[in-house]
Amino acid sequence: MPVSEPSRPWQHQKHEQILRKDSPIAFAQLSELALPHLVSFLQQEFPQVEGHDCETAVIDCLLTYHAAPEKYDPEKLTLFAYLRMASRHDLLNALDRNNRRKRPLHSIDEPAIQPQLVSDVTPESDLEELAEWLGSSSRQEILQRFEATLNNMDRQLFLLMLNGVRESEPYAEILHLDTLPAAEQRREVKRAKDRLTKSLSRFAKRQEVDSR
Repeated sequence: MPVSEPSRPWQHQKHEQILRKDSPIAFAQLSELALPHLVSFLQQEFPQVEGHDCETAVIDCLLTYHAAPEKYDPEKLTLFAYLRMASRHDLLNALDRNNRRKRPLHSIDEPAIQPQLVSDVTPESDLEELAEWLGSSSRQEILQRFEATLNNMDRQLFLLMLNGVRESEPYAEILHLDTLPAAEQRREVKRAKDRLTKSLSRFAKRQEVDSR
């Protein structure tokens, strides 16, 4: 399990101090707790990745946040949840760049490549399968282009999906479903997740057809 995170009020206080630039030590205090938490999280998510690669991704993530703290919306997620998503994204990008330098080019018509095509990803697929597909080095450009087409709400939902969040509550909060009964929340959340998965599948198919 990742190293435990501090309380939500503490996270909110550090974010406000960093945002307003009224505390010279706020970022150092945040980093002191966030660095081991995020490295532990990435090592659990990607056990095959070297520890120093995880640490580099976390440092990049923290520096990116420090440079533009206004991009984080505290009304949607805790700061540590936001940083977990960002560090995961940074690590995948780093792995993608590394794999691009190493891997040979293949035609998508080759039999060995066919099982990896997006037709294997359907709304009925388990979320781990979707995350594994998105994590493959050949899919990162498609993922980034797809994210760019999403509005702010859908982007936040999709980041939760990529982060492996299964509980309905975070999705319901983003969708403003808090006042609905739990069963209805779950139904609407599933509908939203299926919609995004279908959209990704269609988008990726178009991208792969266009690249032929």
